[in-house]
Amino acid sequence: MLRLLKESAGLTFRQLENRAGRAGRRLPRSTIASALTRTTLPREEFTEALVSACGLDARPWLAARRRLACAQPPQPTAAAVVPARTTSLRPALIPRQLPFCPPDLTGHEHRLADLIALLTDPRSPAPSAVISGPPGAGKSALAVRAAHRVAAHYPDGQLYVQLRGTTPHAEPLTPAETIARLLRGLVMPVPAPPHDASETAALLRSALTGRRMLILLDDAASAAQVRPLLPTGGHSALLVTARSSLTSLDGPRSFPLGTLLPGEAYTMLEQLLGSERVARDPSAAFRLAELCGWLPLGLRVAAARLTARPRWPLSLLVDRLADESTRLDELRVDELQIRESLAVSYRALRRTDGASGTAVRAFLLFGSMRLREAGIPLLSKLLCVPLAEAERAAERLVDSSLAESTGPGRYRMHDLVRIYAGEQADQELPAEARANRPQTLAVEQPQRLVRCDHGSAVGRR
Repeated sequence: MLRLLKESAGLTFRQLENRAGRAGRRLPRSTIASALTRTTLPREEFTEALVSACGLDARPWLAARRRLACAQPPQPTAAAVVPARTTSLRPALIPRQLPFCPPDLTGHEHRLADLIALLTDPRSPAPSAVISGPPGAGKSALAVRAAHRVAAHYPDGQLYVQLRGTTPHAEPLTPAETIARLLRGLVMPVPAPPHDASETAALLRSALTGRRMLILLDDAASAAQVRPLLPTGGHSALLVTARSSLTSLDGPRSFPLGTLLPGEAYTMLEQLLGSERVARDPSAAFRLAELCGWLPLGLRVAAARLTARPRWPLSLLVDRLADESTRLDELRVDELQIRESLAVSYRALRRTDGASGTAVRAFLLFGSMRLREAGIPLLSKLLCVPLAEAERAAERLVDSSLAESTGPGRYRMHDLVRIYAGEQADQELPAEARANRPQTLAVEQPQRLVRCDHGSAVGRR
């Protein structure tokens, strides 16, 4: 670690000797060169002088040195010394920070294969990837699975930081805070506050030089939150998860996630509930997956409820989920709940677009009108805004993972998102805007949708 500190400081032996001399300490160049090439524990006076010359507080380093000194076995006498290679302390410092990977994790197998291929490709010395998708799509689970699969390719360790981009009632980490956590994971000293992201990022790149490590940044709020970490330096890999695609980042390969395939959803239910229980009513299993929106989070919540009620047939929960007015209430167990996951994205949209912004009104419109899919002309008419503004609003929903583009000028909202949007519309839209709304609209049908005065009411909100 002292060698890494010297490299990250960018100081020559002469500069370190002069800095120590000005502070009243003796630190000859020859002593520095000799001590930094040994594998034995350096003397306390040397440690204090070198760390201080590098501009850091030596007290944490001296405390760490004392802990290492107490942990070392007694030194043998000179007569007992035999030629042997001293065991390096570095393996004990290799970080293994990846979260636990449950064995029942499944789904998105094609994406998993592509991600593993990227992270193990010898032609990509420093690969980076962004896994994006709507709430509950399984982004973090896929990232953790891939990281565990390729861990052997990164023998110098794996670092993990939860960025809190969508954590309820918590502020996302700043870039400087993220880098500081990574440096602490490397047992590196962190510069005293105030933290400067560019300075600490340079220190991190220096620390990663010559190492082959995997860094997993989970739940990014924006591209700005992770941009200072690109590139990671050396042969290390960077893996990021986020609800938005972070396309403004230069370098990372994008891995967008959608919903599970029917076969993947069925397999996941078998893993969670047991193949025998699912096989008793396979049609109910597929219907259950459909009502959960083919989302891994929805399936995990439904499976958790069924696991706690072993005498319930799958069809019973299917019947309870069939009612849209109570579906989000049913998809809740302990801290796992679909509604809160969606609420985080909606609150973020309101912060950036404003409570009465066009994107917020478009979101509420999908819920109020029970729209599953709509085109720009219809949105423009209902929102009473120009076509260009309606398109920008729809694209904001896509960027927030609250809708998806099904083609040029056409947008679709996931059923669970639409149900949540309907709940919010009931709370926020004026009564006249909700009075004559249709019960269900699979696709836009302008001749049957709404009168101009109805559209004006929505537009005013």
